[in-house]
Amino acid sequence: FVVSCIPTWFWGPMVTLEDCFAAFFAADELKGDNMYSCERCKKLRNGVKYCKVLKLPEILCIHLKRFRHEVMYSFKIGSHVSFPLEGLNMQPFLAKDSPSQVTTYDLLSVICHHGTAGSGHYIAYCQNVINGQWYEFDDQYVTEVHETVVQNAEAYVLFYRKSSEESVRERQKVVALASMKEPSLLQFYISREWLNKFNTFAEPGPISNHTFLCQHGGIPPNKYQYIDDLVVIVPQNVWEYLYNRFGGGPAVNHFYMCAICQVEIEALAKRRKMEIDTFIKLNKEFQAEEAPTVILCISMQWFREWESFVKGKDNEPPGPVDNSKIGVMKGGHIQLKQGADYGQISEETWQYLLGIYGGGPEIAVRQTVTLPDSDSLHGERKIEAETRAL
Repeated sequence: FVVSCIPTWFWGPMVTLEDCFAAFFAADELKGDNMYSCERCKKLRNGVKYCKVLKLPEILCIHLKRFRHEVMYSFKIGSHVSFPLEGLNMQPFLAKDSPSQVTTYDLLSVICHHGTAGSGHYIAYCQNVINGQWYEFDDQYVTEVHETVVQNAEAYVLFYRKSSEESVRERQKVVALASMKEPSLLQFYISREWLNKFNTFAEPGPISNHTFLCQHGGIPPNKYQYIDDLVVIVPQNVWEYLYNRFGGGPAVNHFYMCAICQVEIEALAKRRKMEIDTFIKLNKEFQAEEAPTVILCISMQWFREWESFVKGKDNEPPGPVDNSKIGVMKGGHIQLKQGADYGQISEETWQYLLGIYGGGPEIAVRQTVTLPDSDSLHGERKIEAETRAL
């Protein structure tokens, strides 16, 4: 009893990571002054507020709040939090309808902070997954340490990785199938990205070959040149095992460049060239005018999106022209907002872009009123004088 109390005398009460989780996920009763407003009956009701994990990640990052900031000062919380190196169970905090099957985690890395709330130094402990050895990383210095050093560390951030013996056995099974000497009549292509998940994740999810396929089931033209970097060839027995175990797909044992995507790419390139060439032509004519009759505004936010599209930086065209952020309603008319981010274009350019994308509103910074010539003005004055005489 005395031995068990010594740590408490020196470092305060022992706190475990499980205690922290229990406190974090503890339900809160909403009653009294803390009642909640029901959306259905529109009245205050008693209730219980709680949170659960919907889906567990492959890497679980846990941030312990060791810094407390008050109005006048800040301080660091130095309480020791004990944490398991293996077998962290997240099942009690998981939602009932969660798709996650693997709920246990093993420690992968720890970040520690040495110092105060005002200053300090960070170090990290990381495990080599190949040999299971722990190492301390302190700037440019890397030192091999015993796992007890890690367990006694004042953890600030913890990184846990899903642990599953079943996934290890599945990988061994695939290796055994791939090493069989019986030749397969068919060979299949599988996403290299998904296969990396299978080799590292406890729950890789369904096979997803859409990382190298288009929506039509072929190879997109822009990926065809480096398709070997995106796929791995597996024998028929390996494919059947993985497909029966994880589902997904689709099955691929023949490559072809998608003709539909090729036509769409060529049409898109033609559209981009036409739009940018027309804009350059109209803008040159606009710049050559010494006193344009009409100068219209265009939102630079929309224009930058359009420019990214026609220059091939963005595959998706912009939406309708949106000048709402640069205009303000005054006296029943839309005027340019002060300090607005806008550009000046000709009426012809505005009509061209409006014809393709639609949108608005139209905002003018200059509209010149054409004055009548002297002959017509003299004639109007003569008619007015004769009318008065009559």
